[in-house]
Amino acid sequence: MIFTIPVTTRVEDFDQNGLLTPPALLSIFENTAVRHANTVGYSPMADSLQNGMSWVITNWRAAVLRAPAYDESFQASTWLCVNPRLATREMLLRTREGEVLARGQAKLALVQRSTGKPCLPTPERLAAYQPEQTTAFSDRLPRLRPPAGYTDRQPVQLRRSDMDYNGHMHNTAYLSLALDAAPQQVRSGGVHSFRISYRSPLQLGDELTLCSAPKDGGWAASFVRQDEVCAVVAINEQLAPL
Repeated sequence: MIFTIPVTTRVEDFDQNGLLTPPALLSIFENTAVRHANTVGYSPMADSLQNGMSWVITNWRAAVLRAPAYDESFQASTWLCVNPRLATREMLLRTREGEVLARGQAKLALVQRSTGKPCLPTPERLAAYQPEQTTAFSDRLPRLRPPAGYTDRQPVQLRRSDMDYNGHMHNTAYLSLALDAAPQQVRSGGVHSFRISYRSPLQLGDELTLCSAPKDGGWAASFVRQDEVCAVVAINEQLAPL
């Protein structure tokens, strides 16, 4: 089942040129996915608070074909794609006329909060979403890895407002911090694609260093806690598909 809703934006979702920002795009994708889950009876918030289970995003991939402007009307579509190896949340942002503005894909894992260990979703839970076989992207990219070396290191103080309802740093905060650390030429040229790999959740009080460098024709940043790389964000990579 493909779930589609009109998008209601806020002034703060747009940059100084009146174009939708990458963190706002990611937020739209995530909130559309939550709305979809609510309609099939599996509210992420209720699952977390009542059943002790959470869908955890392990990877994000997004491509921006054209950032929508402030005065445009557009809609978001999402659906679940399931195969024997994993479940993915597929996303499209489109104009009312059908022009594709952005594509997104999130790899998911169902986790028991008390143990932090993944668990298998029941067939009934998956069937409720009426999974599709098509994906938002027709290709696959190599695994996202940290840069081999870093040209910049910045300490980061995590804020309470960066945390989500699971007590972890919110998915969109990683992208916002990585964009803040990127050179001006990366930001001024526009963000055409980004990927995020979440390895270990960050929490309030963690001592964090944002280490970044040019990578694969774009820019990449690692979120490092002590010597552990907890997440990697890549912006505007130029990679040959697998």
